[in-house]
Amino acid sequence: IPPEAFDDILKELMRRPLPVNLFRKKVADGHSNAFGLVNRRCMPCDYSRLCWLRPYLYKLLLDFAEKYVKIPWTSITVNENYRAGPHTDRNNFGDSFLVAFGSYTNGNLKLHTNPPQSIDVKYKPLVMDFTQTIHSVEDFLGNRYSLVFYNLWSYKIPANMPPASVKEVDGKYVFYRGDEPIYDGLPHPLKGRKKNKTQTESTMGLQIIQGPVVVS
Repeated sequence: IPPEAFDDILKELMRRPLPVNLFRKKVADGHSNAFGLVNRRCMPCDYSRLCWLRPYLYKLLLDFAEKYVKIPWTSITVNENYRAGPHTDRNNFGDSFLVAFGSYTNGNLKLHTNPPQSIDVKYKPLVMDFTQTIHSVEDFLGNRYSLVFYNLWSYKIPANMPPASVKEVDGKYVFYRGDEPIYDGLPHPLKGRKKNKTQTESTMGLQIIQGPVVVS
């Protein structure tokens, strides 16, 4: 893929870097966030909050996919200087499309096979099933970005899931879930409810919790 194909995505990521994903710190430190469909705890999967928080970036990713990604996909992970340790993508299904870009050196993808393989994925897409092979990112210098287009397990996706799109409205980009514009989040059964604070009592410098503690 020509380097200029990543220019607009790179400019947007540099203008406004993605936050650190605390849920992926077991694999590595760094910025790694998902767009498109994502799993939600105790609920059916739906579109990532970044789709409506960063609609212009999502539009750029959709435009890139339409031109270069030739596999079916439901979701996109965007990585920024993410030094992923050895792992498999256990929540994905089937082949993924991986490509890296940016001003960095080294940083090949390492496949922990026998014998191990070191694959240059800078502007060179790799399509493979990462659920079956342990892989990691080798050390690098500079700013390394990567895109991973992949599929969630189909049984987790509601049959009537509306398609996603991004439209320009009054000079601003807006994420659409089907025909519905999304500005401040998807409906959620707990949205707007106040959290119940556990009653506590401090005695002799100790915090005593009244009643049993239930972990759900």
